[in-house]
Amino acid sequence: MGQLRHGSNAEGKKYGKAFKKKGILGVLLDMDKGQLSFALDGEYFGVAFTDERLRRGPIWAAISLLHTGGCTLVSGSEKPAYFV
Repeated sequence: MGQLRHGSNAEGKKYGKAFKKKGILGVLLDMDKGQLSFALDGEYFGVAFTDERLRRGPIWAAISLLHTGGCTLVSGSEKPAYFV
């Protein structure tokens, strides 16, 4: 099971599923609703965070990796169908 982390790198609320080696992570920020959601390999996990501060800008993308690894960031794409 994965975890949501905000303000702690030691513990977090259970969310999603664990992954380590490969995967396509989908991130959806709905600034109208102030909600942040995630998906992994097309599996939508629902709203992770709701906060009024997510409705304000400016917003910058940031990625944090807990283990040695790399990633490719693709932005500006059409919203995938799995994000409702």
